[in-house]
Amino acid sequence: METVIVSIICIALIAFGGMTMSRGFMTSVDSSTTGLNTVGQRNETIMRTEIIPLSASLSSDNTLEITVENSGQTKLAEFDKWDIIVQYYDSTHTYHIVWLPYTTEALGDNEWQVAWIQFNGKPEIFEPNILNPKEQMLIRAKLNPAVGAGTTNMAVVATPSGITASTYFSP
Repeated sequence: METVIVSIICIALIAFGGMTMSRGFMTSVDSSTTGLNTVGQRNETIMRTEIIPLSASLSSDNTLEITVENSGQTKLAEFDKWDIIVQYYDSTHTYHIVWLPYTTEALGDNEWQVAWIQFNGKPEIFEPNILNPKEQMLIRAKLNPAVGAGTTNMAVVATPSGITASTYFSP
């Protein structure tokens, strides 16, 4: 009789332990699946995002203007999360690598802003301040110290998802 009671307790403990372990396993599988789903969505966004530089020029007041086009299928916004990195030589041939922060205020030294967004050469009307597919955007940046004459320099534009476009400019 004593062995029956011990056997029943052992079977109950094994059943309880098995259910607890299976619940833990199911929870870990669920969280792993959620993580993979998030990674898949991010990868899909990255694959559908593309920007191409159309032109880059430097004006006499040391303002860099870069025109980019959204040639992908994803709407782009949140410009404060974009990165603009400029590599250039100044007049003393000192090499500068500068990350430029975004501003919506008056353009200061080593800052950038969106000057305009256009579609087919006309100001955007649909979804203002969002770079939709096939729209073009003018990025304006003020560099300090001044870019040296006769130098070839590079600017890199990067979206929050990590898509980059680089272009070269000369004064």
